Amino acid sequence: MARLQRRVSAPASRPRSSGGGGGGAPASDTQARVKRKVPLKHVVQFTRMLATMTEAGLPVLRNLRILSDQWKEGRFRDSILDAADLVEEGQPLSDALAQTPEVFDELYVNMARAGEAGGVLDTVLNRLAGFLERSQEIRDKTRSALIYPVVITVVAVGVIAALMTFVIPKFAELYTDMGMVLPDLTVAMINISNFTVEYWYLVLAVPVLLVLGHALLYRRSYGYRRANHALALRLPVVGVLVEKGQVSRFNTTFGTLISSGVPHLEAFTITRGALTNEVYREAIDDITEEVREGEAIAASLESSERFDDLVVSMVEVGEETGELDRMCLRVGASYEEQYTRVLDNLLKLIEPVMLLILATVVGLIALSLFLPLFKLLEQFGQGG
Repeated sequence: MARLQRRVSAPASRPRSSGGGGGGAPASDTQARVKRKVPLKHVVQFTRMLATMTEAGLPVLRNLRILSDQWKEGRFRDSILDAADLVEEGQPLSDALAQTPEVFDELYVNMARAGEAGGVLDTVLNRLAGFLERSQEIRDKTRSALIYPVVITVVAVGVIAALMTFVIPKFAELYTDMGMVLPDLTVAMINISNFTVEYWYLVLAVPVLLVLGHALLYRRSYGYRRANHALALRLPVVGVLVEKGQVSRFNTTFGTLISSGVPHLEAFTITRGALTNEVYREAIDDITEEVREGEAIAASLESSERFDDLVVSMVEVGEETGELDRMCLRVGASYEEQYTRVLDNLLKLIEPVMLLILATVVGLIALSLFLPLFKLLEQFGQGG
């Protein structure tokens, strides 16, 4: 009854898969892309604490009851209480967690199920906690790296808008009163300023509509989303960053799953859902089919043309030695370091480029405003 009351009082319903609104997306995309409704840091903390308590020998039900008191009222605490109620009714922990896919995704549930089947739930939870902690660390690094460019962009837009709206009209009025013949650059800037002042609603609305349209198409249209992802892979520096991130995520997720006892084909399906680039997700579909038909994993990775020789060689060695999980985790850690290094280099490149663009635009505006004054001073000098 308590569980039903919590579900009725929940502010939002869970996403449902739809068959026709994906713009041609595969049917499994909707299920794999259930958006997490709680911060990842809560899931990471919960998993680490649950792993520690389970390793100490405490019953799962008692652990869930204790951990539910560590969070305030809200969706995440309700999810833990729901899982505890279901475990008390006799369901396995994995099935109980599967009832809230917006909190505990397919990767999480399947690893818990593998741990229960093998009698090593504490070990799998520790492994899962480490995996989630690394994922959170990469996400935090990426977000922190984007803060500076965003701040610079906001400042640049604000400065340019102020110049166009307040400064240039004053100079234009001054030059009109003096009856001066203005240089082409100054005339162009004054025309841009007049357009900005007169049609300010268009200047504000068009970028917003473009961003909203892009976001809507990106979410609803599989073809549009894939085209964006393919373009990102072709961009200099950015493409390398995306590639490193996807390869790292694939190897880390796949290695973590098979080390926990999840069958290879099922691990491919779950790993596909953990990737964010549609080009790589399609490659995983092809790899899964080839492996299902009896092809070696390393050969399938090579035929996809999305994984370099190092990844293929390491996976091949892992298959031959029976240590595929360790090899995948090692490759994932290596590419994670490369991802961080490329991200740092990209940030170092973005900072001077953005400052150069800002300085150029502001410099052109200043030059256009002061060119007539320079000519006026030159005329005074000749007259004297």
